[in-house]
Amino acid sequence: MCGILGNFGHIERHDFLDHIKKSTYLMKRRGPDQTNFIDIENFYAVHSRLIVQGNVADGTQPITYKNIVLLFNGNLYNKESLKAELKSLGYVFKGVSDTEVVILSIYHWGNDAFSKFNGFFSIAYFNSDKKSLTLARDRLGQKPLYYLSNDQSVFFGSTEALVPKKYYGKFRKESLIDFITFGFLPAPNTMFENLKSVEPGNFINFSFVEEKVRSDKTHAYWQPIISNDVENSEAAIELISNALEHSMKEGMEASIDVACLFSGGIDSSLIFSNARSRNNSLCAFTADFGEFDDADYRSISLATALGHDNHIVKDIAEIDVDSSLNSTSEICESPFDDTSIIPSNIIFSSVKDAGYSVALTGDGADELFCGYSSFGNLYKLERFLDKKFDFLLRHPGKILQGLLSKFKPYDLERIFMKENDLLIDLSCNGFKKREWESLIDYDYDPFHYLNAILKDLDGLRPLDKLRILNLKFKLPYQMLYKVDRASMYNSVEARPLFLNNKIVDAALSISSSVMLAEGQKTILKKIYQNQIPHSGWNLPKTGFGWKTDDYQNIYSDKDNSYMINRTGINGLSLLKNRKRHHKRGYYGLFSLVSWLRMHEKIKAPSQEV
Repeated sequence: MCGILGNFGHIERHDFLDHIKKSTYLMKRRGPDQTNFIDIENFYAVHSRLIVQGNVADGTQPITYKNIVLLFNGNLYNKESLKAELKSLGYVFKGVSDTEVVILSIYHWGNDAFSKFNGFFSIAYFNSDKKSLTLARDRLGQKPLYYLSNDQSVFFGSTEALVPKKYYGKFRKESLIDFITFGFLPAPNTMFENLKSVEPGNFINFSFVEEKVRSDKTHAYWQPIISNDVENSEAAIELISNALEHSMKEGMEASIDVACLFSGGIDSSLIFSNARSRNNSLCAFTADFGEFDDADYRSISLATALGHDNHIVKDIAEIDVDSSLNSTSEICESPFDDTSIIPSNIIFSSVKDAGYSVALTGDGADELFCGYSSFGNLYKLERFLDKKFDFLLRHPGKILQGLLSKFKPYDLERIFMKENDLLIDLSCNGFKKREWESLIDYDYDPFHYLNAILKDLDGLRPLDKLRILNLKFKLPYQMLYKVDRASMYNSVEARPLFLNNKIVDAALSISSSVMLAEGQKTILKKIYQNQIPHSGWNLPKTGFGWKTDDYQNIYSDKDNSYMINRTGINGLSLLKNRKRHHKRGYYGLFSLVSWLRMHEKIKAPSQEV
């Protein structure tokens, strides 16, 4: 993995060089092994590298080939097949790094190369002939990339803080509502008006003409499409089993030793068992919260059944949690409400302390294989979303809404929702709009992100739509944001092997009925039973969050007064209205206040919101 930052167009030399000096610490976290820069007309960029493939002399960046200068952060699973194709076209390779494959692919195919890449990446490349800059992210947004532009310059970086703060612009008031509603910030927006995030599966071009920067519209090179080609369980199981084997072969390739995160759940167990079949000395890491957790039991039980000894269980102590809480705004440079960032940071720290820089993970399986309870809930409600039930459910629902809202532990209102309203509700992990709209007086609807996705999904069944929403919304902005930030904060490359293109494309070909034939994550449970001599497939899903009942103290009356003063929002009133997942609510407000304190000098909206 790597850190990248750069300036295109007019080089703001004094400000940018000062920013580079201040960013050394952040760049070193993302790439501790090697740092280099390039300074040419209209382009100045810095690259810090975590060496996973090749060595200090192979894969060095920024890399130049003829008129192309490349900064690449990521890993290509299909580098060997692309290399063979490029060799057949007459290209010659000097080393083993995937960086060389990326730059030659871009030189030959241009932006069409992005759709050929199987892996995770953020890319910035400069074309010196055309005086153009292109920024791109992988299909699902596993690697981040931020930028801001004006008519003179473009600045870009791997994370928010790697883009010069001087040009951020004003605090974006709408982003407060986005965060409160979703618990994260959806691309392309950030907490600042001028700072943007490249959207997953997209690229954007900039040109420098007559001393002015011109920006093109964002181009999508990939969209998830559910084909429903596979409507047979046996065929689906075989398809995913083969794709998983393919992913393991490609995903374990590295010039250094690879570790594996192993909670004992279905996803990580499948990755672990398949990985150890290729390397039986593989080191597995488990995070356990003690009395609030059973990860040690689950993982040790399976490791013992498989006869695997190289297994490290990290017992998470209070001091570990406090350390993560104190580093909240350093790990996540934007507000973020998912408490699993805490154990994620701790376990990646343990991986690094044990001498590893690459870790396999099972992230993405819930979104691909319908693992969340929202899928199961929708599967039960789906038949009642037909318009023929409107008279019986939707109209009486308006009358009963006030009564139902009093049953706080339950979301009974969902029974009476229209299809799109229900899909949006299931996609909001923060405070529901019905929980905050009476407390925040601001004319802004955060659902525009979700409605923009849904408008292209007409004709699909509700479950298919929810699967797409998870892949395009929840997965990149919550799950993969967390994985990148927690891993790279500790200088570890995380490889979510379920997100290999082969598995993603295979999963999208399977009908939702097959996916949920015997409950959530049916296919992976069947593969587990076929491959692993253990009963872990039948254990209940527990999630990977902060396992504690002592969370109320992280957001105090003092914090709430500060929140009101800075934003005009009363967090304690929000918590009072919240029906479920109060731990997440408290942590989200704690994260927001921590972020606001880190950005004291930037004026935030107060009573305007």
